[in-house]
Amino acid sequence: MTRGLSRRGALRTFATLSVAALVQSCAGIAAPVPTKVRRVGYLGGGVAAQIATNGETLRRALLDLGYVEQRDIVIDVRAADADLSRIPALFAELVALPSDIIVTTGSPAALAARQTTTTIPVVFVRASTPVRQGLVASLARPGGNLTGISAASVGPKQIEFLKALVPNLKRVAVLWNANNPGAAIQLGDIEEGARSLNVRLEAFAIHDAQELSRALEKIATSLPDGLLIAPAFNIAFDVKLISNFAIDAKLPHVFSSDLPWAAAGGLVEIGANSAAEMQRAAVFVDKIFRGARPADLPVELPTKFDVILNLTTAERMGLAIPPIVMAQATEVIR
Repeated sequence: MTRGLSRRGALRTFATLSVAALVQSCAGIAAPVPTKVRRVGYLGGGVAAQIATNGETLRRALLDLGYVEQRDIVIDVRAADADLSRIPALFAELVALPSDIIVTTGSPAALAARQTTTTIPVVFVRASTPVRQGLVASLARPGGNLTGISAASVGPKQIEFLKALVPNLKRVAVLWNANNPGAAIQLGDIEEGARSLNVRLEAFAIHDAQELSRALEKIATSLPDGLLIAPAFNIAFDVKLISNFAIDAKLPHVFSSDLPWAAAGGLVEIGANSAAEMQRAAVFVDKIFRGARPADLPVELPTKFDVILNLTTAERMGLAIPPIVMAQATEVIR
């Protein structure tokens, strides 16, 4: 009897332990798997308001991909506010947090990434000629910890628009940001486009607001046929300064899209769509968080462009906008 009871007791004990183990196992399966909150750093070299807008676009794009702030991601934004000398220190701040991935805008920020880290994944946006600058081994196979979206070569298109606005275009003044290596590369593209249209350029290298004032004085004296602002011209100054100068001088002018030129009164603004670029950057971030290596993610080129035309400015200048220009406008300010 004692032995039989012991067996029954043992069976009951085994059954109890088995049920407890099953319940514990099922509870483990049903419980949510803890996820790491990952830090996404974002560094831009442009003006603070522009970087804030880009940072918000990046945030919303990541949320649309299913990420939840504070649960899955935290986004840290740093803006050089057009002072490119601050970029290395700001990038170092994001590294020290530490960031799990960093998104950058502009060539200076991408170059700071290359010089600072070989381990943290970096997604660059608007980096001019990334292969030539040594950011990646090739567009198809970046080969390191950097990948992203290359800057668009819009300089030749700017010249074409000026030629459409001024059919007898012969001389064009160009302002370019001598502090930004990306601007120097873009200037080469502008020069190539000018040669193809038999247009002579007078380029002004701008380091600061004082040089800008002196350049505008010279342009007012030489009176070229048009004015062009090279891409990456994100120097800290009143955005309206150049557009007001061009309007007063009755000088047809074309800007790039790295600052809100048309909204500030500029005649024509051309460039890649910033929102679309940041949305693609979010896709890169998502792929890397899911296990992809930056080394294997091909560098992309911009696919969506803006041509913003300010008709109010054209009327103030007494300038008739040709139908070919109107037809290419993606936005018209009246």
